Amino acid sequence: MADPYPDFAPTDMPATLTSLRTDAIRLTHDDVAYEPLADDASLGALLFALDLLGRDAFDLAAMRYADRVTLGPALEAARQYGLILRRHVARANRGAPLLPAAVKLDQAHAWVHAAAAAVPEAERDRFCWRLARRLGADPWGDGRPAIALANQQFGMFDEGFAAMEAREAAAASVAGELVAEVPASERDVVSSVGSERLADPEH
Repeated sequence: MADPYPDFAPTDMPATLTSLRTDAIRLTHDDVAYEPLADDASLGALLFALDLLGRDAFDLAAMRYADRVTLGPALEAARQYGLILRRHVARANRGAPLLPAAVKLDQAHAWVHAAAAAVPEAERDRFCWRLARRLGADPWGDGRPAIALANQQFGMFDEGFAAMEAREAAAASVAGELVAEVPASERDVVSSVGSERLADPEH
């Protein structure tokens, strides 16, 4: 079955967890560090967002022994929160939450926002638009935006996401056209000249 959320499709590189001195956790995935994650719930929401709920998403054997002992149980607990979110957003009745009796809707809402707050600022908009799309239409059942951070709101059908995607596609297209205009026989020469100029600031 194809991944219904290709924007967060897993890569071949496993994610890693690191303990921070503040009793928080850093998650690193695809060269992006998400921190600080202060509790299992926010970590679980991030696992859901990045599609890292599978047990093969982390290479625990490669972790330091001290981290493996402390973070292994935290990761397992976090998975449970992520699975709760995944079940909730997949519900057929969008007007009613699908959460365990002990979990309030506002708590699930807070998990998602804590995860989004851990995203580096340079990556945050992209992350929030894509997570909003993953959360689906009216994820909280009351008309609230999927995510609201620093006076910015993100929703599944907002035009902002489409505009961002269009800009990125246009930039990639222009870059491809520029490369295509350079004859193949000259590309190595251009690259070599560029390297020499970087190495010699006099020119």
